[in-house]
Amino acid sequence: MGSLLHPVGPESTRVYWLRRGAVVLALVLVVAALAWVFRPQPEAPIVASPPSVTPVATPTVTPTPSTTPSPTPTGPLACDATNSTLGLAGYQKVKQDGKQPFTLTITNTGKQSCVLDLKPSTFTLTVKSGTDLIWTTEHCDKWVPSAKVKGLKPGKAHEFTITWPVARSGEGCKTAESLLGAGTYVATAAFAGDATARKPFVVTKAS
Repeated sequence: MGSLLHPVGPESTRVYWLRRGAVVLALVLVVAALAWVFRPQPEAPIVASPPSVTPVATPTVTPTPSTTPSPTPTGPLACDATNSTLGLAGYQKVKQDGKQPFTLTITNTGKQSCVLDLKPSTFTLTVKSGTDLIWTTEHCDKWVPSAKVKGLKPGKAHEFTITWPVARSGEGCKTAESLLGAGTYVATAAFAGDATARKPFVVTKAS
């Protein structure tokens, strides 16, 4: 026991105490290191994730197109195929060197007055032999007696005459001088596209 407190050796007492202090310090450091290594580890805190939110789709509202009412026509209507009938009359027989005066009528069959606009763009008269086109007002605008009747009353008719010279026609108001062959011919009138009338007749030989 005395040798521990009073070391004996060739070195001085101070040296032995320093050595003992170094050993004790080393032991303390080893124990402290072991305590640090094996200390209980704190558990990591659990962080709650925020609940996911599913976006709600906003319904798309399609505007309903407004219906614009059709304007009500004001004033007299035009005389056309919906409210008019066309009449065509003429000789049943005509000679090769004679003339055929066609009498035409446009009658208002509607319930109110209509405006009659008679002109080459709204009226045509043709003469054919089978499929052979003989004569037509489309070859000459002046063959159509243009007229503007502003108030053709219901049931009333506009009458006019177109005289056919019993000859072929050509562009530029031309008519042939040669006589047509005897036989059956058909005249066809058309007004406003769909209103039509036909008149078959016979061309006989000249006397």
